Amino acid sequence: MKIIKNSSFRSDFGDVYYDEYIPDCTNGVVIAIAHGMIEHKDRYEWLCTSLAKKGYNVFINDHRGHGESIGGNIVWGEMGENGFEKAVDDMLTFHNLIMQKFPFHRFVLLGHSMGSLLSRRFLQLYEDKLDALILTGTPSPNKMLGFGVVLFRILEKMGVKGSPKISDLFSFKSQFKRKVPQKDRFKTHWACSDEEIIKLRYKDPKCQFRFTLNSFANLFEGMKKVFSTYPHSPQKRHLPVLFLSGQEDICGEYGKGVEKSYHHIKSQGYEDVTLKLYANARHEVFNEPNKLEVLDDMLVWLHKQGF
Repeated sequence: MKIIKNSSFRSDFGDVYYDEYIPDCTNGVVIAIAHGMIEHKDRYEWLCTSLAKKGYNVFINDHRGHGESIGGNIVWGEMGENGFEKAVDDMLTFHNLIMQKFPFHRFVLLGHSMGSLLSRRFLQLYEDKLDALILTGTPSPNKMLGFGVVLFRILEKMGVKGSPKISDLFSFKSQFKRKVPQKDRFKTHWACSDEEIIKLRYKDPKCQFRFTLNSFANLFEGMKKVFSTYPHSPQKRHLPVLFLSGQEDICGEYGKGVEKSYHHIKSQGYEDVTLKLYANARHEVFNEPNKLEVLDDMLVWLHKQGF
């Protein structure tokens, strides 16, 4: 296996950085990974390595305002004006770059959390670029999205700097719907039950910033589009789509929200949609104690789909 770290391509703000994991013997499939909010590509190294060992060409980039992809007015937590849509534009540029390198390979997009929202927006706009879509830890539809956009824009105009704690009410409001051990209530423990993963995240400065008001507003505007009726009927009705989520994931309303997302994509005309929920697993299914089970299930699904 060959691993190439921190290559880059140009975007409107500067450089977007990415890693490549090239197997010794390729199976003719590329998997591009879109990471979640307030994290970065290096957290997925074990997953990328595991997939490359199975013959997949794996690519992952840092989204704008994350990891190494910063520059100018784009800093950690600030994705810029219309940042959600521009992050999707970056994904299209990334796709085109990858397919220039591997023109006869099939393209699978794997998005986690915020990355799953970006991936679902990519599906809406660039369905023809996809051969399969995998969504993990995908957030659920939220009736407060419209209010959140208005609130964040008002606070911006008032000159409020940074992301106030009220943003946490939108991000983690369902955290208190279930009783969890007191030691698990604070900060990011909702994301993963592996204490070592949490400790590493706390020590990682690339995971310890906050989203700006502008970035939250852009994210919520993007979510409204993702959960809306698609602008056109699908041309690839049989495009394989896989949802993988933890039953204890607060972002997915403990499974209920993921089921809503599953039914939403089916309602847009996609016929080959699969949902798998994991008991006792939280948000980061590829970091949970049963991560090998999740990986194996994904590989079985890919093989059944001919990838």
